[in-house]
Amino acid sequence: MKKYAFLIGVTLLAVLALAGTRSTTEASDDDGLRTYRVTIENETHGQPFSPGVAVTHRRSARLFHVGDAASPGIEAIAEDGNQGPAVTAEIGAQGITDAVDINRPITPEDTTVGSFTDELAFEIKARPRDRLSLAVMLICTNDGFTGLDGVRLPKEGSVTYHAAGYDAGTEDNTERSADIVDPCSALGPAPLAGDPNGNEDAAVDTSPHGPIHHHPGIAGGADLSSAMHGWTNPVAEISIERIDGEHDEDD
Repeated sequence: MKKYAFLIGVTLLAVLALAGTRSTTEASDDDGLRTYRVTIENETHGQPFSPGVAVTHRRSARLFHVGDAASPGIEAIAEDGNQGPAVTAEIGAQGITDAVDINRPITPEDTTVGSFTDELAFEIKARPRDRLSLAVMLICTNDGFTGLDGVRLPKEGSVTYHAAGYDAGTEDNTERSADIVDPCSALGPAPLAGDPNGNEDAAVDTSPHGPIHHHPGIAGGADLSSAMHGWTNPVAEISIERIDGEHDEDD
C-alpha cells in the first residue's frame, strides 16, 4: 500500500484547524431528506481519532462489517488516518444518500491540542429508513479504527451509541514508532521515539489480509505503552439527533 504521512507536522495541523466537516451529498432538498446532527466523543485517555468518513445509506450498503475484509477506503483510514479514498468511494455509490468528510482529528478525553478537542459534531442528510455508518482511525495503533456499522437513525429526538475499537486486519500490530502515523506524537499522550519519521505500511502489511475484528488492544513492549495508549471498550460515544425534516410515519 502506498505510504502516506498523515497530517505530518504542526503546520498541517494548523491548516486543519481552519477546516470543518464537509458534506458531499448530491441529493436535492426535494427528496424528503431529514437532517441529523452527529456528535463523536472520545472516551479513551490515550487514543486520538483521525479524520474519517460518515455515510447514510440503505440497509444493503456497507462501509465496514466485522468478519468482512476491509475495503481500500477503510484500510487507508485504519493505517494512515487518510479519509480521502473512503470519501471518494462513497460519493455517488449505490445505496449511499450522503457522505460527510470528517476532516478534523479528535483528541483523547479531556484534552485539547490547539483548536482540536475531544468532541466533534457534524450534520448529515438521510432518507427515511436509512442507516448511518462511520469510521475514524485510532491514531496510536497500526491499523485500528472505531466507528458504527449501519445503525438506526432516530425517528424523533436522539439516540446514543457506544463504539468499540476494531482492527482492520491489514497490518501487523508492531506498535513501533516507524509504523505508526506521526500525529500519535502530536495528539497523543506522549511523543514517540524518532518522530517525525513518517509511517511505514508495506513492510508491516499483513499477508494475506485478515478480516475486520475487535482490536486486541495495546500489548506494549515496543514504542506504544499499554498504560498510556491502551483502552477498554467502548472507545467512543456517538450521539445522533434529528434536527429537521418532515416528521412523518414512513420510517
